[in-house]
Amino acid sequence: MRGAIIDSIFSVMEHDKSVFFVTADMGINLVEKIQDKFPDRYLNVGIAEQNMVGVCAGLINAGFKPFAYTISNFAVHRCFEQIRNDICIHHNPIVLMGTSTGYDNAPLGPTHHIIDDWAALKALHGIDIYCPSTMGFAKSIVSRLLASPKASYLRIPKNGLNEPERSEENTLFGEPTGETLLVGYGGTSSHCVEAAKSKPAVSALICNKLHPLDGHFFKNLASGFKRVVVVEDQFPSSGLYGSLCNVWVEQKISASLEVISKDRDYVLDVGNSAEYYLAKLGLDTKGIQKIL
Repeated sequence: MRGAIIDSIFSVMEHDKSVFFVTADMGINLVEKIQDKFPDRYLNVGIAEQNMVGVCAGLINAGFKPFAYTISNFAVHRCFEQIRNDICIHHNPIVLMGTSTGYDNAPLGPTHHIIDDWAALKALHGIDIYCPSTMGFAKSIVSRLLASPKASYLRIPKNGLNEPERSEENTLFGEPTGETLLVGYGGTSSHCVEAAKSKPAVSALICNKLHPLDGHFFKNLASGFKRVVVVEDQFPSSGLYGSLCNVWVEQKISASLEVISKDRDYVLDVGNSAEYYLAKLGLDTKGIQKIL
């Protein structure tokens, strides 16, 4: 996912002289080609994420379209005030990119587990939130963001789905009707799809856009299922489950809405992979199959 998005930015910079790439000491063996080819539109601010956001606000005022790249939790939590004051209040269309989501940084512990990032940002006004979970969407997201007048937060999981090549905001795997619809994104995407394949009358919806949600889309899709189950490596109360609860009420959707691991906390156990935490919380394929 990261490579596809960085490649797209590099390609766009060839012909769009307004695109500027800023990083907070991130992207080793990934962004050097941008630095080498476009040194006048590349800046590494060092481990100074708050400055990165402020610099991007200045670049926007100077007529540039900045892409800012760092680790997701640092991009959001360390820079929340700057995002609110420098970006959202002034409607500055920065593209803030965060690498790693959920438990991608597993062995680094809860300070680097990214399970409450976009949930915090959706409280702010004027920022769209994406989590490219299919390769087709990842390849198309840069042009989509450049065409948008709004600020965007792009949280980039280390793992996603190589197929399909389609670029829609929500990708359905399976039939549009059935018993259960699994809804996931980011690190849980592949597990939702595999679990859906293992049992008839189960489909999986993989979300590439997390905020704001298209209420009419979810109403039409949910009408074909008896139950909808959210599977996310984010705190559900403030994540996608919480957002869908609002949609369910506003759209008067009759299908039941559930979530796996509703009562969740920061996990202090040491694990060496994201899969360790997904299994512990019942968010892996086996865990999902148990509730089907």
